[in-house]
Amino acid sequence: MKRLLLRVPLILIGLVGLARGSASAQSRRNPRLFIVVVCDGLRPDSVTQHDMPHLYNLAREGVRFDRQHSQFPTVTMVNAATLATGAPAGTTGIFGDTMYLGPALAQHGADLSREPLKSLAQVVDLEDTHALSALDSPGGFAGYLLGLDSVAEEVERENGFLAIVGKRGPTFLFDSRVDTVVDGRDLLKLPQANYTFLSDDAAFPPALADAHNALPPPTREGVSDRERDRAFAQFVADRAIPAAKQSIENGHPALVTLWLHNPDITQHRAGLGTLPAMEALQAADEDLTTVRAAVTAAKLDNRTDMIVVSDHGFATIRLRVWLAALLVSAGLKEGIDSDDVVIAPNGGSDLLYLSSTAFPTRETIRERLQKIVDFCAAQEWCGPIFSRELAIVAPAARHARRYKPETPYKGWVDGTFAQPALGLLNQARSPDLIISFAESADADNKGLTGPNNLAFALALKGQQPMPNRSQELVRPVKGLVYSDTGKIDGFTTGMGMHGAAGLREIHNFAAAIGPDFKRGFSDENPTGNLDIAPTIARVLGLSPGQGPGSISPSGRVLREALKGESSYAGTTRGFTMKTELELQGVRTTTTLRLTRLGDHLYFDDSSTEREPLGKSP
Repeated sequence: MKRLLLRVPLILIGLVGLARGSASAQSRRNPRLFIVVVCDGLRPDSVTQHDMPHLYNLAREGVRFDRQHSQFPTVTMVNAATLATGAPAGTTGIFGDTMYLGPALAQHGADLSREPLKSLAQVVDLEDTHALSALDSPGGFAGYLLGLDSVAEEVERENGFLAIVGKRGPTFLFDSRVDTVVDGRDLLKLPQANYTFLSDDAAFPPALADAHNALPPPTREGVSDRERDRAFAQFVADRAIPAAKQSIENGHPALVTLWLHNPDITQHRAGLGTLPAMEALQAADEDLTTVRAAVTAAKLDNRTDMIVVSDHGFATIRLRVWLAALLVSAGLKEGIDSDDVVIAPNGGSDLLYLSSTAFPTRETIRERLQKIVDFCAAQEWCGPIFSRELAIVAPAARHARRYKPETPYKGWVDGTFAQPALGLLNQARSPDLIISFAESADADNKGLTGPNNLAFALALKGQQPMPNRSQELVRPVKGLVYSDTGKIDGFTTGMGMHGAAGLREIHNFAAAIGPDFKRGFSDENPTGNLDIAPTIARVLGLSPGQGPGSISPSGRVLREALKGESSYAGTTRGFTMKTELELQGVRTTTTLRLTRLGDHLYFDDSSTEREPLGKSP
């Protein structure tokens, strides 16, 4: 069987020899338990001594990653795939919480005339274990939902123990074949014997049905799903950690991942800086305390490493933008539900796909995309736009003496950046455009968050008022973003959102503690969610790339944060990428700010400026 996505044009940084180093050798002699706690949507500036005292102190006792980066698009499923594998969206093939996968499924040979794939060939919500399972089934991607193995699957190859617990959707990406295990072998006939999977909507193996049935019902009041997060944390404490202890005492590694709903779900519904949002921070801190107390009770402190990380940052919705409706109004899409132009809304960013039937040639595709880019780029709500391909570069320029790796970044559609420049190109699954909405990093949500403030949406009939569903603001929080949630009208001005290429959403939280990490260390190098899985593999003595995954992760081992490891030797250099588009007497300049550490690229933030022509660019 051919592997999907092997033609992805990426700079693949191999992690050769991870299992041969001194840290890996030590891990094999003295197996570790590694715990990953994901506080969904946690901003780094939310971790204060007042709101999250336990996590605040953990970060100061262990390692603080002060320049941590989420992967763009800054949504949960993109970063779940990255945290699980150490690879960007171009390799994992996951570009949003919602995606349009019909063409990719057809390319893979799936029969789209039969359910459930017929339904899943439309814009689909990926935060659903059953939908993901169907996509990965023999009739769909056949075990290759992701473009490479996860670090969790690497643990299973080493006969280690694996527990994946928490929020539905992201949990499944850590072990995407868990529901296919028969007699200790998964869909690809690879070993899976000692595992536990418990999420909102599924539990494996079947013996965990009691734990799933005992989960509290989902709630929306106050801190959303507070009791369910507490139950997940208690399950880790009562059942996962004792099983992990038995594994490492038997000479095998163990990995436990706990993915909490909060503070993300409450920040979405109530808004940043509201009382429920602050209580959600405290709730996540309490769940972390539960897990760490269980480690201590099991007498595993000297054999347990832990990383606490968030998948993305957060901002406040300034205005709701329904892009599909706006394109219909502009004559650039036939209808809201038409398939000539398909839009998968993802909050702070949208994925846009053109039909090969409606646009059968390269020329017709580029012509329509240029019109859409021209329309969007002229609007105040639009940030950077990424198209699939690079602009054509003359051979002389390509081989010029002063050529740098970041030089070819402009997209083949004017005013866009090329997806390959940020590791976003996947030949089978990339959208034609990724449109990020604009974020204002330094503006706060005073006057926006609160039920008595005005709320608006841009749709078919232009800007329309709507009820503000956020709650009373207690303290202002910086960071505003435009947002598209499609037909879903539950989100309004003042509520929380993420997904864009802005400072407040790209920068997320990360800290680590344990016997293999330094104490009281502030890592001032740029780091990212890309680097978590390779670091876990290093500590556990794994060999990435085993099993069916022949592509190496492109993240780096966070060596500077590990005891007995030399600091990362690469030099750090900041640089920018810019595009310009001149329309109706206005020049739109979009800037991406990035940092390169050695061979590793970190996307810092973006900005868009519009000014009348005649002024200096």
